[in-house]
Amino acid sequence: MGDERFDDLLLGMARNHKSVEELSYSVLSFFERRTDLFHVMETSNDRMGFMPGRAEDMVFKHFRFFQTKYLARAQPHILKPGAAGGQPALEGATPSSASASAPPPAQPSVEAIPRPLPGTSRPSSGDEPAEVAIPEQTRKMMKHISTWNGAVTDRYYWSQSLREITLEVEVEECRAKDIQVDCTATRLTIRCKGNTVLEGKLHEKIVTDQTMWHLDNGNQIVLSLEKQRETWWKCVLEGDQEIDTSKVESTRAMDEYDGETQGAIRKIMFDQNQKILGKPTSDQIRTAEVMKEAWNAPNSPFRGSEFDPTMLNLSGPVSEDFFEDLQKKRIEEALRAKEGAGSAGES
Repeated sequence: MGDERFDDLLLGMARNHKSVEELSYSVLSFFERRTDLFHVMETSNDRMGFMPGRAEDMVFKHFRFFQTKYLARAQPHILKPGAAGGQPALEGATPSSASASAPPPAQPSVEAIPRPLPGTSRPSSGDEPAEVAIPEQTRKMMKHISTWNGAVTDRYYWSQSLREITLEVEVEECRAKDIQVDCTATRLTIRCKGNTVLEGKLHEKIVTDQTMWHLDNGNQIVLSLEKQRETWWKCVLEGDQEIDTSKVESTRAMDEYDGETQGAIRKIMFDQNQKILGKPTSDQIRTAEVMKEAWNAPNSPFRGSEFDPTMLNLSGPVSEDFFEDLQKKRIEEALRAKEGAGSAGES
């Protein structure tokens, strides 16, 4: 049986993408922005990220597992005998033919290859690379959720973004029906088989109807809590160990801002790029368009001549009052023109 708990959620995501490639891009983009999947551990004592090569191995391992599972179910005729459970071997494919048909792999730059950490082994001279020695503490951390912008306490692991808290609590081996999660705007209680495993007052209020949880590996409860207020939490439950919120990674994705803020950010980015290229900013472009319209207006000293923006001072700021007054004049002129046309029709 496959894990179908999130099919409805994932199908909703898939419907908003045109292809599997586009969907996989969004998923990896989420991992890059919200997790430590791509973070390379620089020392064996680092508390986030993975040892060099470990993240890639994990992703490819899952890919090969589910590809073999799919082929065994949907296209068993192209699998070689004994392929199930390992890397899929396609019928008719040989190492020589595969290498002849496939383009040579791109050679990464030296800077793109993470350097082995002190105390880890390098690939041997044989065909197979030597197994990297992973410290026991690191191996233990890899079994839990990321603690990005959060921490590890003696009772749970947690991470956060400005909008959400993710919490993992270890329990004894059980089923989802053995778990009871009671959550109000200010308190959280988790019980397993009738025993309270976590209880306390939340650091800040949450949106209760957006609370979700699931059971991983039969002994890990993972909760997602949506904050009522976009802020960084020092802890999940009052009285627990606090983190220094001044040291959190506070970058935000563009789509996390409201429409007005997104517009302001895009304007700033456009103007900065224009300045680098030696081109006019958005305000200067807007001012030039207004001046071009007024160039041939009645009583203009430039009337009848070709528009020349070099004769105008477009570098200085133009207030919003100027554009508002101009818009009012345009409306008044349009109304007068309409009234004049109506009077001419009546006569």
